[in-house]
Amino acid sequence: MLSRFRMVVLAAAFAAIGVPGPASAQYFGQNQVEYETFNFRVLKTQHFDIYYYPEGERAANYAAQMAERAYARISRLLDHELSNRQALILYASAPQFRQTNVISGSGEGTGGVTEILKRRIVMPFAGPLKETDHVLTHELIHAFQFDMTGARGGVLRAGGPSVMRYPLWFVEGMAEYLSVGPKDANTTMWMRDAVRADKLPNLGRLEDPRFFPYRYGQALWAYVGGRFGDDAVGKVLKASRRGDVKFAFQQALRQSADSIVLQWQEATKEAFAPLKDVTQSPADYGREVIVADKNTGGYNIAPVLSPDGSKLVFLSSRDLFSIDR
Repeated sequence: MLSRFRMVVLAAAFAAIGVPGPASAQYFGQNQVEYETFNFRVLKTQHFDIYYYPEGERAANYAAQMAERAYARISRLLDHELSNRQALILYASAPQFRQTNVISGSGEGTGGVTEILKRRIVMPFAGPLKETDHVLTHELIHAFQFDMTGARGGVLRAGGPSVMRYPLWFVEGMAEYLSVGPKDANTTMWMRDAVRADKLPNLGRLEDPRFFPYRYGQALWAYVGGRFGDDAVGKVLKASRRGDVKFAFQQALRQSADSIVLQWQEATKEAFAPLKDVTQSPADYGREVIVADKNTGGYNIAPVLSPDGSKLVFLSSRDLFSIDR
């Protein structure tokens, strides 16, 4: 039986790519509460039907450029053209996105969703263009994954895309690598910490929810791309139609998945070994300034130092009013 923690992690991860969760039966027939009326229009590009409303017209034009640019790059890397036009349903903001009835609800941390069967992408236009570009590309990669592993002769195979039976490090890690690239400060931080703590997972432990699939998966795919070339990612994905991770790696790269993961571990340790010897833990050289049960609440986020470095400002739920989510 799955532990409660593992069930929560899996539910959250599948929600991000539009998989119906256990609550689907209770949700069926109930719509999200809409506080606004959205009069959608359609902007057609070479490969996309972009649904937007007048308030988001400017954002839709930006998204159209991002989408076609991402399509050209992903199509080349994966050596695949989508079987039909790609729908992109665009909301002008995150609060408006959470009113959508296209999917059966989304959490506040959900940046975008790609449906499995209809393959529609639903997402808000974020403030920073870089973030919108990242989310759009990430979700478009999911659309390619579903299309490449879910159709046979233009008809959806029984059981849906085989990639959905794959571990999250495979699915989400690939989407992160192909959307962010091999150099990412956030993932680098995770890998450096894993090397320092001697906790780089092997192939079996990569499926453990304690190893965040987005970061560890991205790092592993970055190694595969750097070692075998970016086209290797598409070869592995095509071989994954059979629904077996080990077969896909062996078929595409002529090496076992276990062997490749071991090589990734060694390469990562070697890359961070010099830093491991010269860096310290924060507790070794600093003092804790946000202390539990003293000056904090349940949530403490977004810390910023004052210009002179003497004060620290952060958002907290410690007083009368909680943080406005």
